[in-house]
Amino acid sequence: AALRTSEGRQREFLLSISHEIRTPLTALRGYAEALADGVVSGDDVSGVGRTLVAETNRLDRFVRDLLELARLESDDFRVELQPVDASLILRESWQAWQAVCVQNGIAGRLELPSGPLPVRSDGQRLRQVVDGLLENALRVTPESAPVVLAAYLSGNGLTVEVRDGGPGLTEADASVAFERGALFARYSGERPVGSGLGLSIAARIVQRMGGRISVRAAREGGAAFVVELPGIPAGPRQT
Repeated sequence: AALRTSEGRQREFLLSISHEIRTPLTALRGYAEALADGVVSGDDVSGVGRTLVAETNRLDRFVRDLLELARLESDDFRVELQPVDASLILRESWQAWQAVCVQNGIAGRLELPSGPLPVRSDGQRLRQVVDGLLENALRVTPESAPVVLAAYLSGNGLTVEVRDGGPGLTEADASVAFERGALFARYSGERPVGSGLGLSIAARIVQRMGGRISVRAAREGGAAFVVELPGIPAGPRQT
């Protein structure tokens, strides 16, 4: 029964992805034919060009996400775990997304302690996870609502939270949030969605870094994605 369920979800995911890939391909073909036939000319050419670039970028995102997911599911995918200061990584990520907050009128907020946040992790991969979660949050958060990036030391490790004031997720959503294309299939056409692979990629990266990721309701009204990573092991005591 579990195998049938898994195969059913895989078929549903592939059908959803196929549909989403066909959409930009149709736009690309239509505009390319219009340009070839001379239907588009003059001042309209630049607008068509922008549309072609946007649709090409969309296709590129699908392909990159599919390749990344394939790599993550292979045995030779490696992460370089070493002591890093997560505070620097999180501040850099937040700075990069400030323009999106401003453009969309979103009330962005960074909640970090003043000192360093030592963690044993792969800095590049941690940045990839945080960027992906922030991109998702900013996509679904309406104007004037908040998006928060927070982090704090907890127990023997680090906790990173990305919280938003968007539509949130139900308990049923949370139970399948990190499965390939699950939320994409549920909400495509109802709310802004990405490729349907981002959360699955984030979950696999976090797992490879020895951590765990979960989702719950955020006090801002939307969803809170929580990443827990191991801290830096204490060295042997000197005698």
